[in-house]
Amino acid sequence: EEYTVVGDGGFQMLNSELGTIMQERVKTNILVFDNCGFGCINNLEMTHGVGSLATEFRYTDGKKPAGDLIAVDYTKIGEAYGMKTYLCKSAEELREALLDSRKQEVACLFDLKVVPKTMTDGYEAWWNVGIAMESVNEEVRAAAKEVEEHREAARKY
Repeated sequence: EEYTVVGDGGFQMLNSELGTIMQERVKTNILVFDNCGFGCINNLEMTHGVGSLATEFRYTDGKKPAGDLIAVDYTKIGEAYGMKTYLCKSAEELREALLDSRKQEVACLFDLKVVPKTMTDGYEAWWNVGIAMESVNEEVRAAAKEVEEHREAARKY
């Protein structure tokens, strides 16, 4: 079995491949981790002092995202392409879905609902992401200083 793991933000940008998967009759399993937004990018924004720049899927108050999180049913997208889909809200539901997917002859999509802001932390690595080096915002200046310290300590290849 072949498995693809993607977040809901990435899936929204890349789901055009579903047509090719079905056209070519590729039996694959796509696991969509739905945390209501671009969780990794949101975490980077928050740790770099810039705040959330619309990286959470929220309703707006007319000017900015300030309302409730938007619940997207990714199974409907998979169904529209003719995929076998599974909505999983627990480890047990996922386990059962994975077992059933092995019996399927078409591509499968798993909509895995996870709690926003419950991400794996660390990785014992540092992600070199650009940030404004000058700002009137003290949090951004502090984050820029930290970025520079990491860059100085990083191994040069």
